[in-house]
Amino acid sequence: MLKISACAIVKNEEKNLPRWLACVKSLADEIIVVDTGSTDRTADIARDAGAQVYSFEWKNDFSAAKNFGIRKARGNWIVFLDADEYFDEEDIPKVKAHIRRFDKDGRVSGFICPWVNIDVDHGGVFLFEGIQIRVFRRHPEIRYHGAVHEMLHARGGKWNTPTVKDVRIWHTGYSSGVVQGKFERNLEILLEERKKRGEIASDAYYLADCYYGLERYEEAIEWAQKAIASGYTLAGLETRPYDVLLGAMITLHRPSAEICEVAGKALEKFPKTPDYKADEGIALWQEKDYARAEAKFEEALSMAKEGLGYVRATILEYLADIAHRRGQDAKTLDYAAEALKENRFSTRALSLLCRIFSTLPAADVIQFLNSIYNASADADFLIRTLAKNGLYEVCLYYDKKAGGRVLSEWERLFFAKANSTAMREEAGCMARYCAMRTLAARKSDSQTGDFLPEGLRSSDNIAQDGLQREMQEYVVKLERVFPWAAEDEA
Repeated sequence: MLKISACAIVKNEEKNLPRWLACVKSLADEIIVVDTGSTDRTADIARDAGAQVYSFEWKNDFSAAKNFGIRKARGNWIVFLDADEYFDEEDIPKVKAHIRRFDKDGRVSGFICPWVNIDVDHGGVFLFEGIQIRVFRRHPEIRYHGAVHEMLHARGGKWNTPTVKDVRIWHTGYSSGVVQGKFERNLEILLEERKKRGEIASDAYYLADCYYGLERYEEAIEWAQKAIASGYTLAGLETRPYDVLLGAMITLHRPSAEICEVAGKALEKFPKTPDYKADEGIALWQEKDYARAEAKFEEALSMAKEGLGYVRATILEYLADIAHRRGQDAKTLDYAAEALKENRFSTRALSLLCRIFSTLPAADVIQFLNSIYNASADADFLIRTLAKNGLYEVCLYYDKKAGGRVLSEWERLFFAKANSTAMREEAGCMARYCAMRTLAARKSDSQTGDFLPEGLRSSDNIAQDGLQREMQEYVVKLERVFPWAAEDEA
């Protein structure tokens, strides 16, 4: 009888493990969990779900840990998903069917699946797609190699690895909240491994990726250029060196001519990739050449299919921004609303809409936002963005829908008073405005005054002696309400 083993190596995965377990319990006949030193409830959660849990001393070598798990498995086939990977429930019967079909062909080592990366910290927005081998035959010739970015190899030369397209592996490991730590860990392991075994062709790919993720852009450019020049490609990551190179050049505000030259070469190799046409648009937008930038973004939009998440949303954000600069409210609204359909956590798109919403009744704004957002679950993001754009009444609505968990009592009072014309006329409110003006003036960041009324930003009517103490008190409180330094986006 054909038997399937599900394996994973884990460390402090109590957040991801329940979803992984739910996936593999309906897929596999046995569950193998290799714990590499968890200090949370990971091992207990796995045991409670019926998994066989083995301890393995971590040696900065992912292949060693995974191959240990393979040796513990007894199934004919192995499904080796990471703890932050899973199959959709409706795809699990298809995975089983593929295993049964390929098991009859002794030359098949495993099969390749699309690998879709999403950011669960921003509503599951699409990041990028590749391919991976996660389902393979248990055989002594099939093992992982490489301390980091480990790859499955089948020795002997007789094997083939077909691709299936009707099942997808979902991966959350590049989500905003965890990706920085992973890049730091991977870079350390990769550099250590290079010292031991010397340089190999794939190193440039992975070093470029690590340095880019760590915001070390000059080094990212250097290694991305090496990866491109080498001519070496990694299956499923063929475009990655160009992605890194152009992303780093844009972040460093390199001249648009340089960026467009690189983007043009990328388009020659990958003509159906909208990202590179969008990169040309961003480079021109940075130099305030909005007419040419708009043309590039429109070309990119025609190439970008709906459902591409981050890519399509970014293109639409820039088109909305250009329309806003021209005073074209209708086009701004259309582009920004479409961007939010692709990525509802786009701060730029929502902020552009807020500038249009400022002239509308709060009820109309709420009705529109409720067609996109979950009033309770998304309240934190909404309030943070809406407050910076002066929509205080709408903020109060979403705080109430979230059970009052977002705003403090003082913040609710402030938002209520800021929204009331009568209250704004009170003498005490002048102290608040003065404090806001003072706080904005003393911040070097040009965005810090965005929540202030236009007239107040340019006003010199700042009270002096009698209000200084009250102003200082409100400055402290306002810094809690508007924490720009760590959170604002460009």
